[in-house]
Amino acid sequence: MVKASGMVYAHASTYRAARALLLLAELPAQQQNSAWGLSLLGRICFESGRYPEASQAFGASHHLAPYRLRDMDMYSTLLWHMKKEEALAQLAHTMVSIGRNWSPEAWIAVANCFSLDGEHASAVKSLGRSIQLFKSAHGGTTIIPRSESGGVSGLAYAHTLVGHESAASDDLDRAQQAFRTAIRIDPRHYNAWYGMGMVYLRLGKLDLAEYHFGRALALNSQNPLLLQSAGAVYEHRGDYHRALEVYGRVEALLHEGYSSDDDSSDSTNPSAAVDSNGTVVLGLQSHHAMNFVMFKRARVMVVLGRFAEAADILELLLQRCPREFNVPFLLGQTYAKLCRYREAAACLTRALDIAPENSQSVNEAFDALYQQSSEDQGSENTDQDDQNHEDDDDDNNDNDNIGRVARNRDMRYRSYPGDLGTPPSEFGHSGDVVSPTSSSIGSPYFDSPSVYARGRRGQTEWSHDWAAMNNADDRVDRALDFDM
Repeated sequence: MVKASGMVYAHASTYRAARALLLLAELPAQQQNSAWGLSLLGRICFESGRYPEASQAFGASHHLAPYRLRDMDMYSTLLWHMKKEEALAQLAHTMVSIGRNWSPEAWIAVANCFSLDGEHASAVKSLGRSIQLFKSAHGGTTIIPRSESGGVSGLAYAHTLVGHESAASDDLDRAQQAFRTAIRIDPRHYNAWYGMGMVYLRLGKLDLAEYHFGRALALNSQNPLLLQSAGAVYEHRGDYHRALEVYGRVEALLHEGYSSDDDSSDSTNPSAAVDSNGTVVLGLQSHHAMNFVMFKRARVMVVLGRFAEAADILELLLQRCPREFNVPFLLGQTYAKLCRYREAAACLTRALDIAPENSQSVNEAFDALYQQSSEDQGSENTDQDDQNHEDDDDDNNDNDNIGRVARNRDMRYRSYPGDLGTPPSEFGHSGDVVSPTSSSIGSPYFDSPSVYARGRRGQTEWSHDWAAMNNADDRVDRALDFDM
């Protein structure tokens, strides 16, 4: 059993989630349902972006052994992603009351609690305390023996979180310093490489961003969330076709990961469940990372003028993420490009109900919608008046020369096929197809609001339905922040 448990841990440490879950399922039920087994299950699910299952596993582990603090820092990060303020505050309080003076994990939980409230300075101070405890546990040095992998990954993780908090406060210099420190402590800590790539992406240094993302992918090639970072680089470069290809590969990897994680799982049950023995049963689900990548695909399709395809994706996302502002906001503008004005107005109204603080962006979208609708209506009225006028002239000439009338009508139909032979173009009131050229991509698809509305504190804010990943231009994704 010890060998089997070691194999599970080895596969989990090398980010081979599917194999780790299969081996974990082969362990005795008593071992699976122990605090260690449930905690390991939570770590595997967390690394795979399967937040509901990870939350249940971590919660069960904490209930069985409330004084076991190992991996609870990861649990606190999970609660940060899921925006569960009350649960995170309770966890941090429990951990600090147990290990205030000796547990670095407790202070990481406190930092996550501060971060969720937007108090980044207090979060950095708490992380500093965590770093001090890591150092004091190893003789006050950052040089930790490789055999003590928990200390290495934990200390590198704390510095990585400092980088994330600094990036959230727009202190990119301090963020780079923190990420470099994490890499120096543990060169295999792919999360720090990823964080450096995100910083360079924000700075517009796309070559350096691509390099650091490549290093992260080399360390953890099975993580589709790292692969989407390459797509973000292509998107920033304006290579939208290649970005779309990468996002498609990410979706395929996510689907493959879920279909292979547990062959016995019921694909009709999208959520995690607990059986009669208390074992957490995994099920196929559409997780938050998948939704985010689908949104990015839809956004690129809009830029490329593929509005109908983008609308299909966004309609599905609207069902999966009913409280995410960006989905109805983008869908409403996409409907406008398809001349589906009533549906566009309904989506923009829904977006305003979800996030009233973004009313300025929504109002700008409404103004653009009304202007486009008025122009289309005016164009239709003009065409109808012209047609009626020509028909009246034809009727007056019927008594004189019926044959000439027939010839005139025939010429008219050949002269104006766009007015009488084809419906208005689905690409907008101008009838022009938006092509991915430099001129059309400068302002991707609308003149007024951007794809992302600016939320409070001047940054894009995702709702709880979008907890897995944040905007590539905003806070670095902390789902990738723990190196096992």
